[in-house]
Amino acid sequence: MSSNFAIAESEKEYSQKLEIKKRLLNYYSEQMFKNGLSSLEKVKLYLPLELQPLALRRGVAIAHLNIEPIIEKIANGEGFTVVSGLNPSSPLHLGHKALFDLLFDLQKLGANIFIPLTNDESVVDGKAKNLAESRKIARESILPDIVAMGFKSEKTKIYIDSEYPELYNLAMRLSQEVTLAQLVSVFGKESLLTPGQIFYRGVVQMAQILLPQLPEFGGSKVTLIPVGIDQHPYVLLARDVAKKIGMIPPSELVIRFLPSLLDPEAKMSGSKPNTAIFLSDTADEIKRKINRAYTGAVSSLDVYQKMGGVPEICSVFALLNFLNPNDESVKQIKNHYKKGQITMKKLKEIATGFVVGLIGQCQQNRVTSLKILDNFILKTPLDSLLRI
Repeated sequence: MSSNFAIAESEKEYSQKLEIKKRLLNYYSEQMFKNGLSSLEKVKLYLPLELQPLALRRGVAIAHLNIEPIIEKIANGEGFTVVSGLNPSSPLHLGHKALFDLLFDLQKLGANIFIPLTNDESVVDGKAKNLAESRKIARESILPDIVAMGFKSEKTKIYIDSEYPELYNLAMRLSQEVTLAQLVSVFGKESLLTPGQIFYRGVVQMAQILLPQLPEFGGSKVTLIPVGIDQHPYVLLARDVAKKIGMIPPSELVIRFLPSLLDPEAKMSGSKPNTAIFLSDTADEIKRKINRAYTGAVSSLDVYQKMGGVPEICSVFALLNFLNPNDESVKQIKNHYKKGQITMKKLKEIATGFVVGLIGQCQQNRVTSLKILDNFILKTPLDSLLRI
């Protein structure tokens, strides 16, 4: 009787996991339709597999807005520009690493990368106590970890917002093109509660997006903005203003977040340490976190081996799917997972070994990166903004 009860409970658990998978698929489908985004399936058919970044091959990138000019540049072996910022309110974790791996793949395909570290956002949103703390985190924690990822200094420009005041000159110029009513319509009143939030969301982030099209960086050009679906409004606003001032509206690539270790429907978050694996974690910390992570398998081994698992909602498998460049290995694990042919103990051992090695290499590279940080810092004056 107890055995039959356990089987029934596991079958119920399996149905619940399928429901989570369905909710996630529906969420992104609804968001794509609601925001007028396009599927990436045609892009995958057009772009040869060897030119596809990992994020595109693995379904981490899920939608786009006017990405065709970027794909054309890649196909023709021509350069393009990518802008992707980061709020430096906590140390980097593997969710950030997945994003920077995408940027690194794009750089190998010809991209010039601009990376704003938005410490001003940390202050206006109360994620940092003050400007000094936000700068310290950005310069001493975030910057060395980014440089350690192997970007080319001649094709990568990083800046801490409050240390590059030229950005605010551009923001002031852009403020002439928007109204408060527009900002409320785009972002909602709840995210515009203070003057700092109005200025940052209204024009500073737009300045980051349009900065590479100033004369100092070669003028108007096609630009790609990889974002989570929640940041889509920023890109829309920037596209509207770009048209008004003679710039090329930026293209958008929507990516999924690396899920929380504890909840497949939430994202890995630096403010919730148990949900994330940080680039500063030790091997023991990594093992402990992965061993406690949510999986797509049911509690009963017999039922799992009979019905299979749901890798699409597994926080452990996600670590491999988002970060492991070995396509064949990840594909094989996924197939075995669906058929119930790999135990969760084994999966966690594989993921732990991979992540420990990955973070160990990041920590080793960080030592060298400390010597070359200045090569990446953007210092270009924006004299074009001051001409009459």
